Amino acid sequence: MEKISNWLLDGNNLAYAMSGLIGAFILAYFIYNTFSYVVLKERYHGIRFTTKNIAYITMFTAINVSVTVVISLTIPITVFPPIRIAFEGVMVKITGFIFGPIIGVLVAVITEVLVMIFVPSFIHPAFIIVVISFGFIAGIGSSLLRLGKGYNWVNMLLINLFIVCFAVFILVITDYYTGDINIFDINVTKEVYKWFFSGSILVCLFFIWIIYFVLFFKKSTKTLHILLPIILFATASEYISTSLISAWGDAGFLGIEGSKGYSAMLISRLIQAPLKILFNSTVLYFTYKAVHPLIKRDR
Repeated sequence: MEKISNWLLDGNNLAYAMSGLIGAFILAYFIYNTFSYVVLKERYHGIRFTTKNIAYITMFTAINVSVTVVISLTIPITVFPPIRIAFEGVMVKITGFIFGPIIGVLVAVITEVLVMIFVPSFIHPAFIIVVISFGFIAGIGSSLLRLGKGYNWVNMLLINLFIVCFAVFILVITDYYTGDINIFDINVTKEVYKWFFSGSILVCLFFIWIIYFVLFFKKSTKTLHILLPIILFATASEYISTSLISAWGDAGFLGIEGSKGYSAMLISRLIQAPLKILFNSTVLYFTYKAVHPLIKRDR
């Protein structure tokens, strides 16, 4: 375990490992979906590339690219990838949430390529991976939307289970790490590093439980049915993609190589995570409520 921890926390290896894991899940899902389509045929309930669905996908891609390009040209600071993917990711997540992981990934790839063509900026593989993972993770959230119908406690359980498992993973690899954690040439103890991470997790859980109890006692079952899957994939996207992987891109963007840059960017991302999850969940919920009634996709 010590060797694994030392490897993961050395340089950008944690981001590499997480990128590889997400890539493996995406590949496995594509293979599974293809196999299901070939075997089940008429009974297949996944996405079908009908004329209507292709039109919807094209529309969402066009909207996403247009909005991102206009914002980037209007507000120059949004050209920077860490800020750009925040805007770009909203429609990618919504598309994935409505149409599923495959379409989420395809729209993410097409959007990212077109945005890079129209808005030349710093290009780093981390940001491309992050946008793709947004579409995939949000697509998984669409399955949870169906799963949790009438059973909101299931999604609430999954949210807490994900956060706890993720927290345990990070705390364990940090605890077994024998090297120095260096942030901008300042040595930071493992306890401080774990304190930052634990604080982020606890604040996130606090916000989620407050929202859940308020809506539960107000008997807003329908709101919880939609909001909980959104919170789940927003939380997963924030911690897995935006924190662990984007930190690699942030360090590259700022020209800080190695563990120093990655650790500093990771801590800054973790500090922002609870508020970003809350903000993203709110934006995604109201966007979904506005867009979803207009979509009648073919199955």
